Amino acid sequence: MTMNRRQFATAGAGAMALLWQQACAEVADTGEVSPATARTLLDHQGPRGIYEDAEELDRLRAAIANMIGVQRELREFPLDPDEPPLTVFWRG
Repeated sequence: MTMNRRQFATAGAGAMALLWQQACAEVADTGEVSPATARTLLDHQGPRGIYEDAEELDRLRAAIANMIGVQRELREFPLDPDEPPLTVFWRG
């Protein structure tokens, strides 16, 4: 079976979503992302570059854990159901 660009992108996005879920689960359990998960996320995007250095990888792991915390806070932010949206899109 041959794979076209759209199928390849869909498969890649699905794999990245699973990796992100793994990182979120690790942060929920331990408060940090494991080096293996951080490396796998990097490998999915391309070359590791400066993150081959252990100190830079630790900084990246802390940034990922922080980003997951911010994402969780944003999703849990209470919204007033009576508040109108700031942007309204009209078809014209």
